Amino acid sequence: MRSFDYSRLVEKTWDTDILNLVAKIHECKGRQDLFIRQKPVELKRLVEIAKIQSTESSNKIEGIVTTSTRMKQLFEEKTTPRNRDEDEIMGYRDQMIFI
Repeated sequence: MRSFDYSRLVEKTWDTDILNLVAKIHECKGRQDLFIRQKPVELKRLVEIAKIQSTESSNKIEGIVTTSTRMKQLFEEKTTPRNRDEDEIMGYRDQMIFI
C-alpha cells in the first residue's frame, strides 16, 4: 500500500487558482450543510428525483426505455415489473438505494 508524506505539503507553494477552488469548495460545503439542516424534506425529494432521472438516463443508454410514469411507479415499488426491461430498471434502482 502507498503512503503519503504530508510534511511536504507545508513546503509547497500553492497557485492562487488552486486556493480559490479550495475556498469555493469549502463555501459550497457550508451552504450544503445549511440546506440539509433547514430543508431536509426538499433535499430528500430532490435526491429521489435525481435517482429516478439517473436510472432513466442510464437505462436509455442501454436501449431500455419505459414511460416516466411507469419509471416512477417502479421506483416507488407501487407496481411489479412487466418484462425484462423493467427487471433491469428495478436492478438499477436497487443499486441506487445505496447511494
